Amino acid sequence: MKKLFTAIFGFALICFSAEAASKKMGFTAAITDFETSGTETLKSSSNKTSTDVSEVVVVPSLFFEVTNDRGVGLGIDFIPADAEIGNKSKTKTDTDTDDAADNSGTNTAAAEVTGHTTVYLMIPVKSAFLKLGYVSADVDTTETLATGTTYGNETVNGTMISLGFDRDLPNDSFLRLEAAYTDYDDVTFNGSADADSVKNKVDADIDATSLRISFGRAF
Repeated sequence: MKKLFTAIFGFALICFSAEAASKKMGFTAAITDFETSGTETLKSSSNKTSTDVSEVVVVPSLFFEVTNDRGVGLGIDFIPADAEIGNKSKTKTDTDTDDAADNSGTNTAAAEVTGHTTVYLMIPVKSAFLKLGYVSADVDTTETLATGTTYGNETVNGTMISLGFDRDLPNDSFLRLEAAYTDYDDVTFNGSADADSVKNKVDADIDATSLRISFGRAF
């Protein structure tokens, strides 16, 4: 998939070499449903605990794009704020008798998505447009676990596809509405060593569906 996106953007850049017609910039409010699923594996016992979390948040972003006279656009979308995903608590009783660590109690797991950047290609389709994007973001874990385990931060990549349309407004401004889906790559977090010098592991999968409303201006 990454090679396909590299080829698409490389071809688009060649097309833009002499045909850049206009530049656009603006801001977006995306009503986003993050679907997060995760599985924690205890290395000392191989016990697994899984959970799924769905959370709807409004995510703001800024975008800048260049469009040629054929209506093909190249752009970048950046989210300046952090978005919390997967915040959930679970109470459990320790059933692991193979080690000295006590993992009973209330565990709270959450993560924040930071530095979320999307580079995209926008293709006109009749009166609408199709947008294909490559996404990169940092996932910072913010957990409180009875085991005392802490997890590091990871960079996650993914792909985005959306379908939408623009409506022209006075003074070279425009309104944009689009529906988007982002599929993030699976990511693995390795925990810190516990009392028995073993590390737990969390495998997570994140998907996002959003309704994006944008306001911008051409110049």
